[in-house]
Amino acid sequence: MEELNISKEIKIHNKDMIVSSTDKQGNIIYVNDIFCEVAGYKREELIGQPHNIVRHCDMPKVIFYFLWQSILKGEIVYAFVKNRAKNGDFYWVKAYVKPIVKNGEIVQFTSYRKPVNNFAKKYIDDLYKVLVDYEKTHSVEDTFKFLVKYIEDRGLNYQQFIDRLSLGKSVDLSNIIDTVKYKNAHIIYKYHIIDAVKNGNTQVKVTTCKECEFGKMCEELEGEPFTLMPQWKSMLKHHEHVHASLGEYVSLAHNKADSMLLQDKLDIVLSDTEMIFDNLIEVIDSYKG
Repeated sequence: MEELNISKEIKIHNKDMIVSSTDKQGNIIYVNDIFCEVAGYKREELIGQPHNIVRHCDMPKVIFYFLWQSILKGEIVYAFVKNRAKNGDFYWVKAYVKPIVKNGEIVQFTSYRKPVNNFAKKYIDDLYKVLVDYEKTHSVEDTFKFLVKYIEDRGLNYQQFIDRLSLGKSVDLSNIIDTVKYKNAHIIYKYHIIDAVKNGNTQVKVTTCKECEFGKMCEELEGEPFTLMPQWKSMLKHHEHVHASLGEYVSLAHNKADSMLLQDKLDIVLSDTEMIFDNLIEVIDSYKG
């Protein structure tokens, strides 16, 4: 029985850096030893060849379209790239491509490449499959628009998208914020306070909105693009109200307020809790893509 020829991933060490240079037409004029070692070519097999000699068929055309559009304008570009070795195996790199300018004119391009973390690799591999499929029925220009919208829908620009994945961080807001976990935590906390009061502990400490796990998470996310949304700001306000209202509930109980007044305060807590997560879901839905 004939064996299937299954390609394997070539692992690149963190200490290694693959370096190559091309002329303006994309023909290789320099490769370092690590390039030859990983790709499985002798140096003389590479010099003068188009750099796409190591292009893998799983790569969307749009990534190279974006790369060339950028570097020909003199811009530095980062990109995740899956390359094909001479023997058919593959390796993933994060490429940093820099135009080399002399006397005001671009004369060549140099690319420095490092390994990609597993989180980014999995995410990008899935995304590239979508892009390759999209390219079957769309032009590369339309695919580029699709990619730009995909990234913008996550509240990020291209560089932020690359940076987050490079750090092993999610670019999908629904993965960053677990709404069910935090909503349940607030419900449980509310009943913890109610039970304490029912058991006569009217001096139970109510945490501030910045002390609870949800509040800490919100502080950590400060500065992210989606935190500028009005729904995010509304969510923070309702979260502050929940903790303040619970504090007032305990104070009222300590002062032996009637049950109707206590229930009114708990109703406010319930309403604000719902508003926290209604607003949060709106934020997430706006960035799902």
